[in-house]
Amino acid sequence: MSIKTARRLFAGVAAAGAFVAATAFPAYAAPSLQLEALDALVAPNGGTGTLAFLYAGGEELAGKISIVIDSSDLKGARVDLAPAANDWLCDADTGTLIRCEQPAPEGSFSTTIGYAIYGDPDAQVGTEGSITLTAEIAGGKVTKKSVVTIAEASDLRTQEEPLKTSGDPGGLAKANAPVANVGESTVARTVLVISPDWRTPYVGDFSNCVNYMDAFTICKFDQPLAPGKKYQLSDDIPYAVAKTARTGAVFPTYADWYVADDWKILEGSWALDSYEPKPGKGEPLRLEELANASRGPQTDINPYDSFLQVDVEIGGDNQADFTARGAAAAGAAGEIVTVVPAVKNLGPADLETGFDEAEKPALRITIPEGTTVTDATWDCAPYTNGGTWPPDDEAWGQAGAREYGCAVWDQFAGNTYGYEFKLKIDRVVADAVGTITVKSEGDPNAGNDVAEIVINGTGEGGGNGGGGGDGGGLPVTGPQATLIASAGVLLVGAGVAGFIVARRRRTRFVA
Repeated sequence: MSIKTARRLFAGVAAAGAFVAATAFPAYAAPSLQLEALDALVAPNGGTGTLAFLYAGGEELAGKISIVIDSSDLKGARVDLAPAANDWLCDADTGTLIRCEQPAPEGSFSTTIGYAIYGDPDAQVGTEGSITLTAEIAGGKVTKKSVVTIAEASDLRTQEEPLKTSGDPGGLAKANAPVANVGESTVARTVLVISPDWRTPYVGDFSNCVNYMDAFTICKFDQPLAPGKKYQLSDDIPYAVAKTARTGAVFPTYADWYVADDWKILEGSWALDSYEPKPGKGEPLRLEELANASRGPQTDINPYDSFLQVDVEIGGDNQADFTARGAAAAGAAGEIVTVVPAVKNLGPADLETGFDEAEKPALRITIPEGTTVTDATWDCAPYTNGGTWPPDDEAWGQAGAREYGCAVWDQFAGNTYGYEFKLKIDRVVADAVGTITVKSEGDPNAGNDVAEIVINGTGEGGGNGGGGGDGGGLPVTGPQATLIASAGVLLVGAGVAGFIVARRRRTRFVA
C-alpha cells in the first residue's frame, strides 16, 4: 500500500470498514468461517463486478482454503472469474462451477474473491436466479447464496474533474453535485451518498437526507431523471470548515450517485445500524421533477463514472508553524544507538495528511557521518535531491541510506511526532551531525525548520539515547496514533477498499 495514498485509502474504505466491523468476530479454538456475498443486479447484455468476503478465525486453521462458485441456478446470466482474483488458483472449466483455492494463513484472517456476472442479451427484466458460494477449510464449511436479478440498464454520470469550492476556517463551503442521465431509460429514483472529510463535515438540514455521525450523509430522491438530461440540486450542499483547518489545504469530499435499486443492495454493507442517524428537518433537497412511470428494477451499467469529487480549499490566513526537533545519542564503535528526530506542530492550524503530496518530501532526514542505519521507521524512505517521490512501496522503511524523505500525517496543533532510527556506529566521529528539515507551504517561521541529529557530541553521556527538544524518546501522539492502530482494519478491508477506490478513480473493475 502506498504511503502517499494512505489518507485517500482511509476515505475509500468508509463502507468497507463498516462492513468489516459489522461482521468481524474473535478467533476461536476451533476453525470458524463467515462468508458474505452481496446480491446483484445485472442488465441484459451488460455486466457487473462483485466481491465475496471470507472471514476465518481459529488456532487450528491449516492446509488450503477453497471457494466454489456455483451458478447452476443462475437465470439469464453467467458468471466469470475476475483476472485479478487475489492469490486464488482457480479452475473455471467445469460448466457452472468455478473452484478456487489458496493456502490458509495461520490464525485468523480475511480475504476476498472477485467475480463478474454477465446478463444474456435476451434476458427478461425481473428474472431472478442465484449464485451459491461455498467456502471450506480444515473441516469447517460455510455456504452463502447471492440473489441475481436481471434489471433495466441505466447510466448515471458526473463530471470527471473534481468540483472546486472554498471556505475560510470556521466558516462554510458550499458545492452542488450535478448528475446526468446518459442512458436510454428514465431513472426512477436516485440516492446521493456524501462522504466528507472530517474537517469539512456536512451541516445541511434537508428532510430527505440523513447524517450518520458526520461520517457520511445519505439523501434519497423520488424525482425521475429523463434520458439525455442533466440535473443539479436545488440547493448547494453546505460543509462546515474546521476552525483549525490550514489555509491552502485542500480536503476532498465525495458526492456519489446511485440508482436507487443498486443502493438498496449495497446499503446493508454500510452497517448503518452502527451509526446514530440524524434526519434533516428542513425543506427537502430536490432535483428537477418529472412524472413517474411503472417500471422493473434498474441498475447502473457503468457505475464507475457516477462518483463526483468535490475539493474544498481552505481560505483565510490560518497557518501551521511546523518545526523540527533534533536528537542526540552516544556510543562506542560497533554499538547500535537509537535516535528519534521529530516534528512538532506549533499551530495555530492543524496539519493534514497529504499536505506534502508533491515531487519532493516536505520532511528530510540526513544521517550523521560514521553511522549506518540498521533499522528505519516504516514511514520514511531513502531520498536524495532529484530522486523520485513518492517512492515505490518497497522503499518505505529501507535501511542503509544516507538521506531519507518521510511522510507527514494528520497532526493537531501542539502535537509531536517522532521518527525512530537505529544507527550502528561504524567509527567514532566527535560531534557527527545529521539534520531533520521540514518545509511546509505557508509556514510563518522558517527559523525553526532545521534541527541537528548529533552522535557522540561533546559532553553527551554514553549508551543508547534519543529524543529532541522535548527530551527522551518522543511518542506518537494525535491522529497519527489512530492511523497506526487502525492499520490492521485497513489491511483487513484492503480487498474491498481496492474496489471502492478504483471506482472513485474511474478505473473499471474488469472481470
